[in-house]
Amino acid sequence: MTAGAKATALARLTAFGLPVPAGIVVPVDHPDDLLADAVAELLARLPAPYGLVARSSAVAEDGAGASFAGLYTSRFCPADPDALLEALRAVRASARNPAITTYGHALGANVGPQTAVLVQPALRPACSGVLAASVTDGSCTSWRIEAVHGLAEPLVSGAQAGETHTSDPDHHAPARPATQPLIQLPGTPTELELPPGEWIELDQDCGIRAKIQTSHGGVLHLYTPTALADRPVLTTKAREQLLAAAALTAAVLALEHIDIEWAIGFDGALHLVQARPLTAPLINRPTATAAQPTGPRVLRGIAAAPGTGTGPAVHSPAITDVRGSALICDALGPETVPTLLAGPAAVVATTGGELSHTAIITRELGIPCVTNVTNALTAITSGTLVEVDGGTGTVRVTPAIPNPRTAPTRSLTHVAALTRALDGLAVDDGRAATVLWHDPHDPHDPHDPHDPAPGLAAFGTSGPHPVGVLLPGSLPIPVTVPPGARPIRLPGLGTLLWPHDAPPPPTDIAVLGPDGQILSRRALCRDTH
Repeated sequence: MTAGAKATALARLTAFGLPVPAGIVVPVDHPDDLLADAVAELLARLPAPYGLVARSSAVAEDGAGASFAGLYTSRFCPADPDALLEALRAVRASARNPAITTYGHALGANVGPQTAVLVQPALRPACSGVLAASVTDGSCTSWRIEAVHGLAEPLVSGAQAGETHTSDPDHHAPARPATQPLIQLPGTPTELELPPGEWIELDQDCGIRAKIQTSHGGVLHLYTPTALADRPVLTTKAREQLLAAAALTAAVLALEHIDIEWAIGFDGALHLVQARPLTAPLINRPTATAAQPTGPRVLRGIAAAPGTGTGPAVHSPAITDVRGSALICDALGPETVPTLLAGPAAVVATTGGELSHTAIITRELGIPCVTNVTNALTAITSGTLVEVDGGTGTVRVTPAIPNPRTAPTRSLTHVAALTRALDGLAVDDGRAATVLWHDPHDPHDPHDPHDPAPGLAAFGTSGPHPVGVLLPGSLPIPVTVPPGARPIRLPGLGTLLWPHDAPPPPTDIAVLGPDGQILSRRALCRDTH
């Protein structure tokens, strides 16, 4: 697939008549020393009044189990030979980022050292954003849309939380963003030369002017005009048009769960700029009557990745060891992938929404996450013990192990409890399974370091529930798997050795306190291939 996953999906949509901007692919195997020739052809064939955008289109990108959201580079640039050549080189170089290889390995994705580049004329959108949906019988049945004025980059990067529209009846849509102080738009060559403080027309027909804050890389950063500050980003008509296009897109790509990046021009025309599988389901939010933590020590944000995690707060970027800790940070970029794979109990981000790159990556890695907790870095000091609930969007400062509040959120019916020893194991707490932690590289591990799965054959399905063994981190699967077991890769955790004759592993894994309370809980995202 020399065109890469992103470009290939968009080509299929184009063939079915869906509104995809025109583009040209620089293939994976295009020689570096011929990029200058490619630049000349691209500029000759692509009309670009607002410049161009060079998007990564890697073979492993946009997969069913690994999105690589935000890890590869995309660049806007003026329609200038030197600028476009620099953009192509930057996108292609991003494929060699060690974070991409590390992330791909954790999720079982085969990552190559190269990427194709999809080059398109830059759109000048009135609004843009992301849609995630489950599609049944040709209709979007469960969906979420996040939208901002102008380009979607601040939304997907997590710098801003957009206006939210949702199918959830307990969440009345639309909910306007608290603020969008800046709008990003690609500029004409003349506009890009204007100094900060000058005014431009957003569109020649809309009659709205905005003041330039700055410009960089072919993109204008504009102060949000008063005329847009109180105006809904996405109209009801545009929302219905978008949902209909999403359902058709899912049908063309044979997907039941889809993630789409879109843009709508000032003329009302819809454009689909990316379409990929939704790698992890949207949050099942509690009903309005469900019990939630309250009080002055509870911070609220956006539920971004399900599960609960309790641990001492550590602040980014001053991080040395995040294992078992609650990572308090701004939006996460590719450089933080090793940190996320080091075993944090949870992530709390000050910005972003449920469809931001931060949220997508933490869902794929099974790390509980709450985004848009705007005061998290100042309200939570380093070392403070916090309980993060990625299903309700709450962060609770707690002096000790949290007490259970409601039975449904603390049930062990679908949970595998993690333990370091099987001696004296309590089996009457309703857990679905037990998982024995075994790290041969840990000097404190009580088991034989040369035994990849101590005694698995003896206890695999004995007792009231199955028992498996977790080999943490990126340890290789043993050459000889113990009899009666099969290896299952758990992204962000390691490898689970699971009995052949047992039911599939539970959906969640948890660490229990001495009195059976859940200290940390996260989803088990599995890759059995």
